[in-house]
Amino acid sequence: MMKKITFLGLALLAAGQLMVAQTLQLIAVSADGNETTYPVSTVQKVVFENNAMTVKTNTGDATNITCIKFTQDENEGIKNQKLEPSIFAFPNPVSETLTVKGVKKDAIINLYDMSGALLKTVTSQENSTNVDVSTLQKGVYLLRIDKQVIKFIKK
Repeated sequence: MMKKITFLGLALLAAGQLMVAQTLQLIAVSADGNETTYPVSTVQKVVFENNAMTVKTNTGDATNITCIKFTQDENEGIKNQKLEPSIFAFPNPVSETLTVKGVKKDAIINLYDMSGALLKTVTSQENSTNVDVSTLQKGVYLLRIDKQVIKFIKK
């Protein structure tokens, strides 16, 4: 019985060490689309105020953040399954031009109003595509790219 308990304790200890070996990271995406990666252990908090997001870390603050993502470092610990890149749009709210990043070339981007009416269709160019929204009235709109739907505000 004592051998079983000792073996179970060693197995749990080894599993814990494997989990610690993985480095969880936060990726902050700024309004211009730049990504900055921070180890989660250095992140103190994420603050949402005045329609802006700030990531506070031990080494300083990242401001003007439009999106955050989490990932694990694949060079350490257990290998993670590759995820499809996420699609996001910025700036949000937008005045004239909405930039859509993470789309495949020639993907169809459909723009809808909140009643579901299709207003515009754009074919993507490479990884980043600009959508002219200058003629839209102020309000909330939806982009549909493949199976993903993104809400944005026209100001």
